[in-house]
Amino acid sequence: MYISRNTSKHKSGKVYHSVLLRESYREGTKVKKRTIANLSAFPESLINAMEITLKNPNQAMLSNSSSSDFELVQGKSIGSVLVLSTIAQRLGIVDALGSSFHAKLALWLIISRIIEQGSRLSAIRLNTHYDLTSVIGLKRGFDENNLYDSLHWLSEHQEKIENALFKKSQTSKFYWYDVTSSYLEGCYNQLAAFGYNRDKKKRKRIIVVGLLCQENGNPVSIEGFKGNTQDTQTFESQLIKLKNRFACESVTIVSDRGLIRKKQKLLLKEYGFNYVTALSMPEVLSLINAGLISRKDFIHDLRSFSKDGVRYIYRCNSERALETQRQREERLETAQRKADQENEKLRNNPKISSYLAKNRIQKVLKKLCVFEWVNVNIEKRQLILSIDEQKLKEKASFDGCYVWTTDREESELSDREVYDQYKNLKYVEDDFRTFKTNFLEIRPVFVRTEDSTRGHLLVTMLAHMIVRELRKAWEPFNLSVEEGLRELSFVCRHFLKLGERKINCIPTTNAHASLLLDALKIKLPKTLEEIDVPVVTRRKIRKNACH
Repeated sequence: MYISRNTSKHKSGKVYHSVLLRESYREGTKVKKRTIANLSAFPESLINAMEITLKNPNQAMLSNSSSSDFELVQGKSIGSVLVLSTIAQRLGIVDALGSSFHAKLALWLIISRIIEQGSRLSAIRLNTHYDLTSVIGLKRGFDENNLYDSLHWLSEHQEKIENALFKKSQTSKFYWYDVTSSYLEGCYNQLAAFGYNRDKKKRKRIIVVGLLCQENGNPVSIEGFKGNTQDTQTFESQLIKLKNRFACESVTIVSDRGLIRKKQKLLLKEYGFNYVTALSMPEVLSLINAGLISRKDFIHDLRSFSKDGVRYIYRCNSERALETQRQREERLETAQRKADQENEKLRNNPKISSYLAKNRIQKVLKKLCVFEWVNVNIEKRQLILSIDEQKLKEKASFDGCYVWTTDREESELSDREVYDQYKNLKYVEDDFRTFKTNFLEIRPVFVRTEDSTRGHLLVTMLAHMIVRELRKAWEPFNLSVEEGLRELSFVCRHFLKLGERKINCIPTTNAHASLLLDALKIKLPKTLEEIDVPVVTRRKIRKNACH
């Protein structure tokens, strides 16, 4: 940066003088200049002090000015929120939300979900450290109640938002759909109910979450269901979205083996869609019993056959078979260790019932999924584990064996493409891990009403879209998104106070932060209008709260 003194003469003969704070920068091979601030109204002594400091940073700037006239103040963090806002704009999220007050608050929720997961109350308190109001352009104050209202607004406008984002995305021939659940600590959420808890949390109510993604893994829709909803019952609503809202024709739905059953295959046919899924082991055994396939047919290479317009692709993954065998051995060792512990108790305490000890070990065997081929017997008050070799051999014979099925012709979709599309379903599972346990964390939900819960899920999905872009750009740096945002959060707005006037500016980033910004193709502005509105919380910390 440097001080530029300009003189211009008007045609009337009057001479004008201006003093500008300017910066030169390189854009490609060209060197360009831009004005940071107009200093014409500042005292000459302060301008001279700034000029000396810019020319020689080691020289005291206060040589020509008293300390009361000059002050450099650090403002709020702005680097990470500027990046997140820019990515949201680039992905079309800002346009899809609109420019209303609730839309800006929704963007606040999305950015705060990425920066720091928590309640709407914690999102309010982010204003203390992050200059979100200036970045988003909020010119009206608010509190946590407005954020809850924004969740309701998101729920009401979810279809419109998802439709706008879908139009901006690339067309896809394949759509991946999967379902998960998230448990709740309380019991007052309107979608909370007892159901199949994937997190293995006993006596916890859950909500069911369905995520629909395009072939490139980009999420296009998220939906919350009551906790006692079966996975298959969530399937038809996705077909309705694709057919009526997204106007899709001749697409293929890729889903897990538990989602596309006989009824769902009929529904797909009614909607004019195709499917790719896998078969469960009982379904594989039924094919073997029917003589359509035998165990020795499973080899490393993909093989296939057709029956009644349905193709079956199968193979044996030897690496997966070895992994399954190792896991089985580890589970057996764990069961034996538990039995040894019970035997030690039986030897040391004759009052302990051996039959109750046997029941405890049987529960362990069931939990470890080895009860089908491991038996427990009592001999002289000692528990003896025995292996049914025949059942174990039958169980192990199908290790690493998989069967995939589709109603697409081989001329339309090869065996390898069927296999690859189903394997790519793992990206949806990765998304769920990001939603539930990594970084974004759907839970704790912190809301009760159905609309607020659906709005919360939409916030999480939109935040995940931004996180995916950051992860893709920063992958070469072997850096997590959380670490990258932490680095950028150190970029703060600075205020240069000169007497009663002040100049706000965003400093040049260090080398590491510059690499992160270059990877995203983002250049931070040198200055940004400050918007200071009241962002308050109505809820106060209790006086007797634990420390």
